[in-house]
Amino acid sequence: MSSEEFAVRVSGLGKCYHMYAKPEDRLRQFLLPKLSRIVGMASRNYFREFWALRDVSFDVKKGECFGILGRNGAGKSTLLQLLCGTLTPTQGHIEMHGRVAALLELGAGFNPEFTGVENVYLNASVLGLSTSEIDTKFDSIVAFADIGDFMDQPVKTYSSGMFVRLAFAIAIHVEPDILIIDEALSVGDIAFQNKCLLKIRELRDKGATLLFVTHDLSTLQLICDRVAWLRGGQLVTIDLPISVCQEYYVDALGTQVAQDDASPVISQKQTGMAAFEHAAHHGFQAQDKPVYQVGHAIRLDFRVHANEALGRAAITLSIFRADGDWTIGQTSLEAGVFWSGTEAGGTLKGHINLQPNCLAPGDYLIALGANSEDLSICYALTDLGLPFSVRWNYATWGKFIHPCQWTPEY
Repeated sequence: MSSEEFAVRVSGLGKCYHMYAKPEDRLRQFLLPKLSRIVGMASRNYFREFWALRDVSFDVKKGECFGILGRNGAGKSTLLQLLCGTLTPTQGHIEMHGRVAALLELGAGFNPEFTGVENVYLNASVLGLSTSEIDTKFDSIVAFADIGDFMDQPVKTYSSGMFVRLAFAIAIHVEPDILIIDEALSVGDIAFQNKCLLKIRELRDKGATLLFVTHDLSTLQLICDRVAWLRGGQLVTIDLPISVCQEYYVDALGTQVAQDDASPVISQKQTGMAAFEHAAHHGFQAQDKPVYQVGHAIRLDFRVHANEALGRAAITLSIFRADGDWTIGQTSLEAGVFWSGTEAGGTLKGHINLQPNCLAPGDYLIALGANSEDLSICYALTDLGLPFSVRWNYATWGKFIHPCQWTPEY
């Protein structure tokens, strides 16, 4: 990619901080290594290194909306501060092509003792506008911020929402080539967020580039062209927003139960009455972890061995999300379906179809049970296992993708 095609280029970027166990270690670090060099002795460090960001590389094309995603402490804000020049990198280098405007932590670039009017001139001049240019845009900035008489009050009296309104109004009226936003829109109400997103769309139509950090997966999926996922200061992946956001969401849930993939034995409760001798996703081995799409069928095959004579049986199904949330708990009793009783040594076998699969994207675990027909006696019950994943090609919310009929009326 030539320099004319990209707005931002980051190569091998890293930021390291020195962490001191005691305040006096900072003084030792300042003095003792210098004295050691003077007397020709080997020096030692009195700090430990903490890499807030390490070996991060990416390009952002002009006019692209590039999202940055990660948990708290992942390095997102450090990255943005490096891009804005408020921090100096420990390693690597950055190229920025065009005028940059940034909304970082709340109140950054504002003098709390100045009024809103005074901060408009201060902040806009820092972002590169002349006084005459600010005069021309002033009324439009005030109208967009829409904070009324508070424009004449010191900004230290502002709420967080007022801060964001004024900061965003200034940043967009600078008409930057590159606009950097760090969680700012999460502070405003829905009406203000809509106004900001419409203005962002207008800037993008003019060719501006947007770097956008937020924990709001919905916004990232809807407005970004690509998303970078940071974890522990390192780049996990850069890909299309829906793909990255779904993988990030699943990773954030964690895994409640670990499964020994090498073991052919089905982990289950010991009832003495019966036991599952087979339980698997149809077409897969028990230790496999299939990935299903929303709307496709999920079929589970099972076989229960009776250690003693069993009466009529109902089969139970529980599906848990990886964070432990009990998502589905159903039985064949509700459908009026039962398995005939069997003598000792016999089997109960069958399959369960979930069609269509309505689970939202995530990672899941399953427990199967065989009970008496009134569910009062448990013949056999597996532990959580049979892991599977669900993915989709669309932005999603909630726990289920329920079949809906959408009918416009004219």
